[in-house]
Amino acid sequence: MLKGLIRFTFVIITLVSTSLWSGPYEAEQAGMSQERLDRIAPALSKYVTTGRIPGLITAVARKGKVVHFETQGFADVENSIPLKRDSLFRIYSMSKPITGVALMILIEEGKVRLSDPVSLYIPEFATTEVLVVNEDDSTSLEKIKRPMTIRDLATHTSGIAYSFTANEPLQRIYEENKLSPYFFIDNIETSAKDGTMVVSSQKAFADICSFSSALASKAPLMHQPGEKYTYSMGMDVLGCVIERASQQTFDVFLKERIFTPLGMSDTFFNLPKNKADRFTNLYVFPGGIGRLIPGMANILPKDKLMLLMDGRTTSPYLDPATVFDGGSGLVSSTEDYLRFAQMLLNGGKLGDARIISRKSVELFSRNHLSKEITGVEGFPEGMGFGITVGVTTDSGLRGQHGSDGSYYWGGAASTIFWVDPKEELVAVAMTQLMGSPWPLRTEFTTLVYQAIDD
Repeated sequence: MLKGLIRFTFVIITLVSTSLWSGPYEAEQAGMSQERLDRIAPALSKYVTTGRIPGLITAVARKGKVVHFETQGFADVENSIPLKRDSLFRIYSMSKPITGVALMILIEEGKVRLSDPVSLYIPEFATTEVLVVNEDDSTSLEKIKRPMTIRDLATHTSGIAYSFTANEPLQRIYEENKLSPYFFIDNIETSAKDGTMVVSSQKAFADICSFSSALASKAPLMHQPGEKYTYSMGMDVLGCVIERASQQTFDVFLKERIFTPLGMSDTFFNLPKNKADRFTNLYVFPGGIGRLIPGMANILPKDKLMLLMDGRTTSPYLDPATVFDGGSGLVSSTEDYLRFAQMLLNGGKLGDARIISRKSVELFSRNHLSKEITGVEGFPEGMGFGITVGVTTDSGLRGQHGSDGSYYWGGAASTIFWVDPKEELVAVAMTQLMGSPWPLRTEFTTLVYQAIDD
């Protein structure tokens, strides 16, 4: 069993900042103000210098030119190892858009359709039922009204949930059956002694299809397919669909069809030994981790800003992977993800490598949710959802700088990316803090858009 040590210590962080690629000429050519771009790193440095995040890399490209790339803080706070431009991060849910592009490749080849029943690829979903919570809090099951489709998986409308988005009865079913393909959210054991916590994790399934089959056969859906938006493990199930439709393991498909053509040599499900020294520590904000891992909510001390959760030299990501979870499993670098985002902005192409067509990118990035789903209380105004990505439908209602038609997603460790076709702009931010309460993403977004100068 693999172990990651959480030490209850705090290290004062000194700012380490370097710049890559960008300069006044690139900024001017891209319609950006160098003076205003230079505000980004200092404005965000407060999160590093006050010990609220371990370190941060921010990158922006506009009109095909990298206009900002800044690195500050540490990959390893305890040992004062600075972040570098090629540091490697757990990108968690930023794996989802990559899975979405893999799905679009197969759709273009006629091997998958968005309207296909999921049971065509994972037969166990043909008999999955829906959980009903009655007024007296008792539960019952009902038949599905229509088959769950590939589009349902890709838009979080399948009725599958996460343990932290499920209602209590479904959460218990997930936990009792260890229905998760992840290391840290569900499959976790904790012990505390003398102010030190040891967190050890291992995945409960041998591969992504055995997980998907177990999910279909052991857990009901939280609601009827297509009825509501529920953030879910559906995109991990897409990994199994892609494996069976392509007749390749998901990791091989991603490498051959996306990573190698795009030159993404630093994106994978587990770290090669020759790149392990570039990995980063994963930290946690104790006051926020209960949203993702309820069992840890009352264990960690609330008077700390940041605790080590998964060490860079002891992480499960250092061992060979067999569960290729497309919803959360990838490690990547800032440069690699910037290439992926630029490919999307370019209409599915980077250099000579055509990954998907322009029309597929348009379908991928359009809102697929009906007003019946987005119009309910609690769904953020001005937002929709495409194929594995969030979509800004009205930036005014969303109340944030940007453009209608922008699309984006982030990861559990506070990473984020977005693509803004109207402004010909892509941006990426990488750090490693779970349960963050800080408005880092919003501030970064504002700082990027205030630098536009054309």
